[in-house]
Amino acid sequence: MVDAYLMSMAVRSGDSLALHANDVQGVVSVRQWQHSDPNPRGPGVLVKDCDWGRTEVRAGSTPTQMGSWLQAEGLLAGGTPFTFSAWLRPTDLSADSVICSWLTPVGAVALVAVGGELTLRRWRDDRVDDLATGQRLRERAWHFVGAVVDASGDGITLFSAPWGRTGGPFVREFVVEHVGPRDDDGCLMVGRAVGVANGAFDGNVGGARLHLRSLDIVELMDLMNGLGDAADHEWQFDDRSDPDSAPPVAAGTPALTLFGAPAWSTLIPPPVESTGRPLVLGGSIHLHRDDVDDCEWPLAATIEVPADAPSGFYSLRITTADDERDLPFLVMGSARVTLLVPTLTWQAYGNLGRAPELWPGRSHYSLHSDGSPVLITTSRRPCDTFSPHARLQVEGGDGFADGAVVTHLMMADLYAWHWLVSEGVHPAVLDDRELHHAGAEALSDVDVLVLSAHPEYWTTQMLDALQGHLDRGGHVIYLGGNGLYWVTSLHPTKPHLMEVRRWGGSQTSSVDEFDRAHQFESVTGGLWVEAGRPPNESVSVAFTGFGAGDSLEFERSEMSYTPEWSWVFDGVEGPRFGAEGINAGAGNEFDRVDPTLPTPGRLTILATARPRTSDHFGVLEYGRSRAPHPVVAADMVMAETGAGGLVFSTSSVTASGCLVVEGPDAPLRRVVSNVLRRMLDSAR
Repeated sequence: MVDAYLMSMAVRSGDSLALHANDVQGVVSVRQWQHSDPNPRGPGVLVKDCDWGRTEVRAGSTPTQMGSWLQAEGLLAGGTPFTFSAWLRPTDLSADSVICSWLTPVGAVALVAVGGELTLRRWRDDRVDDLATGQRLRERAWHFVGAVVDASGDGITLFSAPWGRTGGPFVREFVVEHVGPRDDDGCLMVGRAVGVANGAFDGNVGGARLHLRSLDIVELMDLMNGLGDAADHEWQFDDRSDPDSAPPVAAGTPALTLFGAPAWSTLIPPPVESTGRPLVLGGSIHLHRDDVDDCEWPLAATIEVPADAPSGFYSLRITTADDERDLPFLVMGSARVTLLVPTLTWQAYGNLGRAPELWPGRSHYSLHSDGSPVLITTSRRPCDTFSPHARLQVEGGDGFADGAVVTHLMMADLYAWHWLVSEGVHPAVLDDRELHHAGAEALSDVDVLVLSAHPEYWTTQMLDALQGHLDRGGHVIYLGGNGLYWVTSLHPTKPHLMEVRRWGGSQTSSVDEFDRAHQFESVTGGLWVEAGRPPNESVSVAFTGFGAGDSLEFERSEMSYTPEWSWVFDGVEGPRFGAEGINAGAGNEFDRVDPTLPTPGRLTILATARPRTSDHFGVLEYGRSRAPHPVVAADMVMAETGAGGLVFSTSSVTASGCLVVEGPDAPLRRVVSNVLRRMLDSAR
């Protein structure tokens, strides 16, 4: 196994590429890809070695930065008593769970739930000592928890109470030498032990407060019931203006910094009386011990991309004594025909079906170890599915597709790239993040924007850029299915972090409705159609069905034979087409026209594929349906925009697999090539 990742998946010629690795000794080379599927029905693997970028790598072993936690600096001082309290909702207590910690003159001290029991843990002279309280926490229940340290620094009281108890918390006092904070380190951590590399808590943290005095049992009871004196330091967990910190309630308190990309939540303990008085200000942070922001492996090599490197698909191949691995990247460029590579879809599926112990950082289709949905993913991790060779693979096998055949990630994007290159149109590639950050300016020189097989994840900025392209008369060829589906956002300063909060639609997991609000941008999680921006508005169609059966042929509509549209089918014999190619025309996930939703312009259905067998079925948002059914269909359509552009949609994830077949037995390729040529001719 080769542990490595790239800081960025897309660069431009003349840029540098940073490789980070862990315990790797080997040789790095650069390869340029045109096609990666060895299927004999296609052109085979088309890759060539580049004469640049070759270097040796000698990366030592480095711990992987895992888990999320909260941290405040400069709050604790030696000889000063304090009381730390918070409301916790642990979601997995099967492993030791660190609640909070600080440094003392002789080592670290932490409140830890050991087997669910609240425990004082001390690190001293290479020893770890535990003092149990007998107080137990329960999973998925709110608890008022914390510690009181007296002025001597030698006495500490741990307290806890489940939500609903109003008579005061259970307390356990300990007399322990040197349990108070030391003078030169005022750091307080929540969810991680000081001096231990990773976060170690699963669950929600809310209502964190710090009083710089020792509260007695009555004051703790008041605090637990939403009363009592204001804390010296308190934070607002409902203010997401900075996704990396919770701001203070009052001036003079430093922000509570978030590490490891935890998930913000609106979940709080409910009020305990009829007045509805809240126990906390609002909001909480859901920490996970398997969160990953950046693995933080050291820089192993810097590769300079030549100024004359052509735009396209590349990989850094790392070869060791017993393994090799390709890390894909794009060299972006500018051309009349540009393929938008759906790297956010790559990331969303990243490491799906892979063991998290070997491949840190889960996919948006997985669950955290505590069973909660994965809302945030990172590209800065080793990822087995960031690969030219990756196919559709899900834990325990996938019920909707044959993983030996179907692909929807880089391999499928290379189908489209191979077709464009072989058409001689000198295309370029652009990635999702570049479109997000540069907006419509990224498409200023583009006449035909090609959307690949599975462009599922779109941000507001990406949709705005696409709309700007259409508004100025630009053309679009949509080669995929299930596109422009989920509301997605990117971290404002860490573009490697991506957020998806699924709700509604056809999904593998869902947040609760009250937790749909994104933390990276002011958007609501769910489907773009529910957010008022249906994909139909941009590409004429939307996700409607999927299935495990054989991919299907299209059948031409009556309108396709009219003089206005018959040119699309020049060179195509017969009413049916699309059975050829690696995957065949319509299958896996596919889209159709919805007459109740807006389109980019005057719409014509040119052909439709209609499954007949019950192993194809409709998406959940259209109700329960199995083929044969009107909802379970793929529509090939053309729209004419008011600005003079054309939008052509094949409406199927598998359609691009037909584009790599050449000759008289390639009617779907002929159709799409006819459309491409007409678009280029009209844009001259």
